[in-house]
Amino acid sequence: MKLLAIDTSSSACSVGLLIGDEIKTIHEIAPLQQAQKILPMIEKILQESAMSLNELDGLAFGCGPGSFTGVRIATSVMQGIGYAVDLPLMPVSSLAALAQAAYSELGWSKLLVAIDARIQEVYWGAYQANTEGIVELINTEMVCPPEDIILPNESDWYGVGNAWEVYSGQISARPTHIDTTRLPTALGVLQLAKVRYEKKEWVDAENAFPSYLRNEVALKKK
Repeated sequence: MKLLAIDTSSSACSVGLLIGDEIKTIHEIAPLQQAQKILPMIEKILQESAMSLNELDGLAFGCGPGSFTGVRIATSVMQGIGYAVDLPLMPVSSLAALAQAAYSELGWSKLLVAIDARIQEVYWGAYQANTEGIVELINTEMVCPPEDIILPNESDWYGVGNAWEVYSGQISARPTHIDTTRLPTALGVLQLAKVRYEKKEWVDAENAFPSYLRNEVALKKK
């Protein structure tokens, strides 16, 4: 299995390549520079692995929620590649990718991911790692005021994402520990996309959509 993944939903520009069981990543903090950096980073990781786009089996990208511009960049780049080389795409939640990376790197199995959505709102979701080490969403992802974040009844939940710092005075939930600096990564996207690819849960390029949450919530209220 050969999968290429990117995430540009935050201040980071992240690219990953899965070849069999081996994952290579390039991750760079590059606020407002993702549009200029993402294609050269993709080219670099493919060259370093002696791979071409035509040798890939699929593409994955962090589809949001996150920075509107960043989410659009990742979506359009992977749609373009998907059209060019006729590859299936796997949109992966950037919140889930953040949770997956935190589980892989920190061992936290119960995660509350909260990202600043501006205008006094947060993107957030609760995830728990299954026996295979893959995080699964509990209930739904949502955009809401920081005051609405609720700590589940069980113990040992961990907070991940910058909203825990930005809205520290407004969030009443108190996880066991909090990491406010971690960002979504292509590593997390790849780990989740690998499972989806094995289950053939992919779409073609024209049906690979971003997830803004805020617009989706507004539509549901109409």
